[in-house]
Amino acid sequence: MPQPIEGRHQPVIALVGCDGSGKSTVGTTLLVQLKAERPTAFCHLGKQAGNLGRALEPIPFLGPYIRGKSKKETARTRSGKRAGVLAAISGFIFSMRRVVRFMAMRAKHERGLAILTDRYPQNVVPGPMDGPSLAALNRDGMGMRLFSKIERALYSRMARFRPDVVIRLNVDLATALQRKPDHVPYKLARKIEDVSQVEFAGAPIVDIDATAPLAEVLTQAKETVRKVLALYPAPATLPVSKSGHKNGQRAGILVALVGCDGSGKSSISEYLVEHFAAEKPMRYGYLGLGSGDLGRRIGRLPLIGPAVEKKLNSKAKKARTKGEKIPGMLTAIVMFTFSVIRYRRFLRVKRAVEAGFFVVTDRYPQAEISGHQCDGPGLSTAYSHNPFIRLLAWLERGLYRKIAQFKPDLVILLDVDAETAFQRKPDHDKEAMQAKSALMPQITFNHAQLEVIDARQSYEAVQEQVVTLLCKHNLI
Repeated sequence: MPQPIEGRHQPVIALVGCDGSGKSTVGTTLLVQLKAERPTAFCHLGKQAGNLGRALEPIPFLGPYIRGKSKKETARTRSGKRAGVLAAISGFIFSMRRVVRFMAMRAKHERGLAILTDRYPQNVVPGPMDGPSLAALNRDGMGMRLFSKIERALYSRMARFRPDVVIRLNVDLATALQRKPDHVPYKLARKIEDVSQVEFAGAPIVDIDATAPLAEVLTQAKETVRKVLALYPAPATLPVSKSGHKNGQRAGILVALVGCDGSGKSSISEYLVEHFAAEKPMRYGYLGLGSGDLGRRIGRLPLIGPAVEKKLNSKAKKARTKGEKIPGMLTAIVMFTFSVIRYRRFLRVKRAVEAGFFVVTDRYPQAEISGHQCDGPGLSTAYSHNPFIRLLAWLERGLYRKIAQFKPDLVILLDVDAETAFQRKPDHDKEAMQAKSALMPQITFNHAQLEVIDARQSYEAVQEQVVTLLCKHNLI
């Protein structure tokens, strides 16, 4: 029997089951039921790798190539042979797609929406039944272990956010194949076997025989939803909108400090949070990648540190240089992973603003100029003919466009020349500083309100001018 979850204001209801169990059909009906009572979001939390493959199948040359690769990987999986590199890479990419979808679902739930999901990630059974992909592959190696560990950690985090109830639609293989004749029988059989074993952090599971007449299936599902809705009263007011505004007004305030490394962003943003904490609820948000600091920490390691840092800097320089080729799949995956982490940090900032906090951020991602040195999409500067890297770049651009739509109330550019910045941060890459110093004044941050301060002045003078600007714009 479902029980209300402490601190939760709206329910999260998950539909799970093998392909062909009727999740989409049942989900459409339940969505109508939910929306009749309260604002609801329907979220697909699958990877949809199969749907993408079937969509590409009719395309000449590309379709047969993908179909052949898929058959080979399925045969390898069935026989227990070592998985191919392509299977490992694509599995990780599609897992990251699921992570992004899950984070978007969490953001909608925190805005006050009830949630109905098609599928739900779990960390009990690796493999196609919404579990981590890499852990189910017979493949070893340092890179594989690293990315498998990252994937496991992300799935573990997602799984901890348990649904109020899981509606499990059970179906036999013959019925699933009859409903989905274009699917691979082995994969359907694997999902049917796994779905009976999965659990969702102790969430109650309601089993429904999906081979029964549709009317019976819908009656059982609707009754389960009715019981869950009774645990959470319908909201008296509308939730916060996608733009982060409630009834036309943003609940909190978002101020972004941007500029070259060495301009004073971190120090001043932290000062503002501490200085005004007694007057209003304040939050600090770091929206950088942190990759540069990580590289410098690696460089301080005994013996191998300097050599590894030099190698990493060389690859990073190629990746952010227009006309150069992205140096390999591993580099692209690492860059994409850092962007996913940045998007997750952004969602945390966004939720704080929507909850009524005054948030000051160090940096702010933008979608106008590519390159991580200017907090833009990193995979769109250098080129690659690899279709998977291009897919990653496309997904990454989508993340940055979503961030750019949520405009700060005020962007303060701390303008500093590269020479001054390098004097303050001599352990940084001077060439990257020069590029960032030149490009930052060209960015509009989706035409947000923007002010410029000469950051070559003393810290105290810059700090005073920042506070003056906040007063000028009636933010404090």
